[in-house]
Amino acid sequence: MKVFEFVKAKHGSSILNKCQPVEGDVSLSNLGLSSEDRIMLIEKVNIVFHIAATVTFKQPLDNAVNTNTKGTIRVIDLCKELNQIISFIYVSTAYSNANLSDIEEKVYTTIWEPSEIINICDKQDKTSIALLEESILKTHANTYTFAKNLAEQIVFSDSKSFPTAIVRPSIIGASLEQPCPGWVDNVYGITAVCLQVGKGNIRVLPAKMDARLDLVPVDYVVDTILCAAWHVTIHRDAEVKVYNCTSNASPLSWKYLSNIYKDVSVETPMNDILWYPYFKVVESKFLYDILNIFLNVFPAFVMDIVLKFRGKKPIMMKINKRFNQLLTMTTYFRMREWTFHRDNVCKMVEDIKVLKDSNNLKLDLRDMDWKKYITNYQIGASKFILKEKSDPINAARRLSLFYWIHNITQISGVVVLSSIINVLTI
Repeated sequence: MKVFEFVKAKHGSSILNKCQPVEGDVSLSNLGLSSEDRIMLIEKVNIVFHIAATVTFKQPLDNAVNTNTKGTIRVIDLCKELNQIISFIYVSTAYSNANLSDIEEKVYTTIWEPSEIINICDKQDKTSIALLEESILKTHANTYTFAKNLAEQIVFSDSKSFPTAIVRPSIIGASLEQPCPGWVDNVYGITAVCLQVGKGNIRVLPAKMDARLDLVPVDYVVDTILCAAWHVTIHRDAEVKVYNCTSNASPLSWKYLSNIYKDVSVETPMNDILWYPYFKVVESKFLYDILNIFLNVFPAFVMDIVLKFRGKKPIMMKINKRFNQLLTMTTYFRMREWTFHRDNVCKMVEDIKVLKDSNNLKLDLRDMDWKKYITNYQIGASKFILKEKSDPINAARRLSLFYWIHNITQISGVVVLSSIINVLTI
């Protein structure tokens, strides 16, 4: 992976000799481990970080439960076999209880027992599973967050024989500092928005404008996870500690983010943009449906005609359709906001400050410069996801060209709309 190139450059390639990968799958019995690998882990591993999960929001309930809930049971079973276990860290999500607006650092139960859900899913009665999923989704955001909630309950009840922590990251974005500013390796969530806005593919988004967006850099999350393993070990007790790995930076609203995106996309344009970058957030579904036609669909349609005329494959309408599917899956989170309590995280930060190497850790985001972060985020997404090389001169020329095309198209759209209204009113 590209991220390890930074590690090798800093510490030498021999540093990776300390890593021993094994093949496994949390969705399979015994984690899909070979007998030899399982014995090796039992003899040599003493700190376990359980991060593996399926993060697809529309995953069928039985699949989400098998991977995210039963997979956690399988990891706990392995932990119980380890010869010298020190601590177990389960990485959940801050939205495991998204049906609540005020979320403390504790494990919440649901009206469904985890064992009850697992038994129904194991029977593979598709009708029963479909009815159960329909009932669950009346309260919970999706099968992913629900399965994570079930896993938390299991961790809380079945991991008290060794120091255990549950770490709940919120929306994970590109790195702030490590391995370099803007490093990112996936196109989920905010990264997809960043790329689509930067390329000029998407110009309007439905969201609650003043809602707080809890975005945290991936290196902040990693440092929190590592420190949680240390913290639950030195403060050992019978209780499972929960750490809400959420932001304490200045509030970032969807409206504020959209303004930053507009500025960044013009000041540091990406290569080969497909339309002039513009970004607007609206709360009204009715208004979004109208603006979506003129700001997203119509430009995509025009661009596909241009691409086809030039002998290239039209892709803009497909991109628009895929992005709208993503918007549908994430509507729940864009129209709400949450308050996350961080008492355990704050206590951990205070305890770590006395350590001599505490400056190597990033556990406080109060000095976060959002515009600088989003600028690096977009540059990183372009570099690490799209594999683009920096070409500011040509990028600026293309931006200028699409500025005029954008304005001409907008005027044409208004003229077409006016003509339709005149015809309808005659």
